[in-house]
Amino acid sequence: MRASDDDPAPDTDPPPAPSAALLVETLHRVARPQDRFESARALVLDRTIRLALYVGGPDEIEAVGHALLLCRRLLGHSPELSHHRIADFRLL
Repeated sequence: MRASDDDPAPDTDPPPAPSAALLVETLHRVARPQDRFESARALVLDRTIRLALYVGGPDEIEAVGHALLLCRRLLGHSPELSHHRIADFRLL
């Protein structure tokens, strides 16, 4: 079955992201001691979220792994972020 050409296209854009303060607060709430999470900063621009995570670890590979796990946990525990995904990653 196909939608008629008269029907408007479904809205596929994610809803607006929560505030930066709420994101950082949620990160602190979902973080576990083994994540080695120290702090974070968030920048919310329309429907885009940029996170700077400060994660400890003995080497880059382990720190990156902890950061990605923490982001996945944030996406899984935040209904506001259910339509968001991890789009890219940069190591600073």
